[in-house]
Amino acid sequence: MVLAIFNIKLLKFFKSRLFQKMENDDFLNNGEEAIFIHFSSVGEFNLTKELISEILEEKKTGKKEKVILSVMTNTGFEAVSKEYSENGNVRIFYFPLDDFLAIRKIYKKYKIKKTIVIETEIWPNLYYFAAKNGELFIANGRLTEKKLKSYLKFGWIIKKTINRAKKIMVQSISDKERYERLGVQRDKIKVYKNLKYSIKYNKISEIQKKEYYDTVVDKNKKIIVCGSTRLDEEKIWLDILKKIDTNNEYQLIIAPRHLKRISDIEKMILERYSRDDYSLFTKINKNKKNDKITKYKKIVIVDKMGILTDFYQLADFVFVGGTLVDIGGHSILEPLYYGKKPIIGKYFQNIEEIVKDAKELGFVKIVENEDEIVEYLKKFENIDTREFFEKNNEISKILDEILY
Repeated sequence: MVLAIFNIKLLKFFKSRLFQKMENDDFLNNGEEAIFIHFSSVGEFNLTKELISEILEEKKTGKKEKVILSVMTNTGFEAVSKEYSENGNVRIFYFPLDDFLAIRKIYKKYKIKKTIVIETEIWPNLYYFAAKNGELFIANGRLTEKKLKSYLKFGWIIKKTINRAKKIMVQSISDKERYERLGVQRDKIKVYKNLKYSIKYNKISEIQKKEYYDTVVDKNKKIIVCGSTRLDEEKIWLDILKKIDTNNEYQLIIAPRHLKRISDIEKMILERYSRDDYSLFTKINKNKKNDKITKYKKIVIVDKMGILTDFYQLADFVFVGGTLVDIGGHSILEPLYYGKKPIIGKYFQNIEEIVKDAKELGFVKIVENEDEIVEYLKKFENIDTREFFEKNNEISKILDEILY
């Protein structure tokens, strides 16, 4: 039965991508050409939003561009559709899994002059038709050592494919060097800051803040928000809370990277605290008229997706997960955007360039152990990061490479 369900899902996955409607439907007027942008997931879509917006506006020429967006995942497709389904200058497709006939059909029906691949997905057929029909660009390119080793196993095929790109814009010098080792021509590679610097994160309203303060967040305490935590990191922070919260002046909010670990986190809490000391976010009673309202718990577990940045804005201290354990780190740009100095551990290899930029200005606290965290939590720092984002936002330079 499980296998049958899996096969049905798999069948639906392939059908939605290989047999989707691809007709032009008068999307392009006479003489018009389109720009094709491919990314994989919601995360890549979010960091590409400003780029898409700038291309659609085309401020330098005043011309309205036509853009085709290609996305791999279902959640990514839903996010893109929500944003652009009503925009007549945008057409949205599932990426057709690099199927030769499907890719050829797209390039045949739409006059695509430029193709932009976000980050590094190497699709031979996409790259072939993109270069054959126009120009191919890779933006926000990133190539890990692990991925490089796997690509090198395919030797000249990957080298030939990747060199079809007119320009490869990468996130760091290390990425540039790895592309060179892959066999990419040096003059094709340029280093620009991560597109994440261009993201405009949502800010909660005063009404939303009041709602949080009335029900969940105790503004009379120092609020510690631990975002995207991974296995064993919650234990570390629970032990830290035990050490530092001698006068009941801190509140700990834990937002795990994966919600399936909620029950494990609850067990960790109950080993150190009573049942009355914590609550799941979704279990907190939002009815202010109820005398038995459940609020202001010492520990709150965020068991709902999509609201972590709300808590970052309400925090006094922010920890970004995947850094106290050897995961490599998750984005520190969200707390920085809200003027919060992120606390991270020593494992930040996935966000090395951003950490380097932040470290130069004293905008990140890197800790080695619990004692260092405890000492830092006795302080408080407000930072102004507006110039930090303006300085590192190189989206205009990337657009110049692509459009002119």
